[in-house]
Amino acid sequence: MNKEFEEVKADIGEGKEASTTVRELLRWFGARRRRTGVVKRIQTELDNAGIITSPDFTKVWIDAEITFKKAPVAAAATKSSGSDQGEDGAAYAPKEANFLISMLKAANCGVVSVNPQDTVEKAITLMLAHDFSQLAVMSNERTLNGAISWKTIGKRLSHENNLVEVRDAMETAVALEESEALFKATKLIIEHEFVFVRSSTDKKVTGIVTATDLSEQFQFLSEPFLLIGQIENQIRKLMNGKFTTQTLQEVCGDTDSERRERIQSVVDLTFGEYLRIIQKPENWKLLDLRVDRGVFCAELDKVREIRNDVMHFDPDGIDEEQYDQLRRFSGLMDELDALAQ
Repeated sequence: MNKEFEEVKADIGEGKEASTTVRELLRWFGARRRRTGVVKRIQTELDNAGIITSPDFTKVWIDAEITFKKAPVAAAATKSSGSDQGEDGAAYAPKEANFLISMLKAANCGVVSVNPQDTVEKAITLMLAHDFSQLAVMSNERTLNGAISWKTIGKRLSHENNLVEVRDAMETAVALEESEALFKATKLIIEHEFVFVRSSTDKKVTGIVTATDLSEQFQFLSEPFLLIGQIENQIRKLMNGKFTTQTLQEVCGDTDSERRERIQSVVDLTFGEYLRIIQKPENWKLLDLRVDRGVFCAELDKVREIRNDVMHFDPDGIDEEQYDQLRRFSGLMDELDALAQ
């Protein structure tokens, strides 16, 4: 077990609490994202140590702070009664990471707010200063009175000329619990252009998620799929017509003989099978590429590993280093294709 988690267990044993971020916790376990296997391993270690995280490390933004605490006696007893059994005797299933609205950065960055009695000029100045389209209208950190925006100001001005206080141009605000599933929240965000996010524990408003934030998140999640699809098409184009059906079938990693027989062209291969073909020197020669086989295969293998991560569609996506790897390799394939013309 890593040193950091051992220190946490020691602190808990002494009646103390310890804190870190979700990202740092993942690093302790040699991971960068909350994939299913990683979540299961961390949850098992926490359960075995009688520790919980507050909030649950699977349900918050990856850079959110979490606190380690001693698990309640009832929960600890349930876990210790059987390594794989729950209260009802069913197999214990570790928590899975789902897409929650709390996992978005915007849901955790707080809000800039005005009081209902503040002047409209103050609200306008704050929106201009922060380049915001809307502000929260709040009496205190838990009481969300509504929202004021360029749209509401414009609507009110079209009906009356005398806008003095914020409440004169305020509209009802939509607030969601941080535990709301992101995909369920999407419809509301699109309909209202923004929603506020509220903590499930202390009911404080923790952030605002706009339609722009939503589109950026979906681009963040979908771009890797598009890049990998592009790379796969580039690999198929490179290999197409260069190998016999027998050669293609020989690299089939599937023990299913029927699947092997179905392989008739490169489009029938898996990503790993592309790699196995070109790793063989005799096959590499047939591609007639003036680049180093070892380097090319190593770069393609990195893409294969990233592809495996992406296909798990975990909530934390891939990091910038992995994005760069996909972009670089796709660029390399473009260069090789241009040289072959």
